[in-house]
Amino acid sequence: MSLNSQMSILRVFWTSRNTKIETMSITNGKDKGIAVGIIKNPGGKVLIIERVRKETGTDGSKLTWVFPGGKLDGDENFEQAVVREVMMETGYNVKVIELISERTHPQFDVPIKYYACELVEFRTRPIQEVHEVATLKWVAPQDLKDYFTTDIEPKVAKYLGL
Repeated sequence: MSLNSQMSILRVFWTSRNTKIETMSITNGKDKGIAVGIIKNPGGKVLIIERVRKETGTDGSKLTWVFPGGKLDGDENFEQAVVREVMMETGYNVKVIELISERTHPQFDVPIKYYACELVEFRTRPIQEVHEVATLKWVAPQDLKDYFTTDIEPKVAKYLGL
């Protein structure tokens, strides 16, 4: 369990003393899953981010470049989480178009839902999660292989025309 998970549990414990079982089930939100946004710009390029903190998968693969997204906070659903995470990580305001796919990631053992999103407006706002995002980049879908070290979920690949 990560330090963030422990702090979350302790915070809930002190504010909800009478619900110890419920308290122990609340973690850092990643256990609920990850909401990921697949965002294309008008030129057909897709938005990816370079993570500050790299993660290592069960097979030794490094997660460096990813589609924007993240864990659910509180009682939000996956669609709310992807809109919030994209805004915080990239500064772009998006709306969810459709669920593309869902799976448990084979190298990172976490449930993920992939959403097709569109830009509400093309201008960006300041990135709020500078501690998580090193760089953002718009790339042609066929160039994702030059950035990603893990597989692209097959339905996402199909959505991107790969």
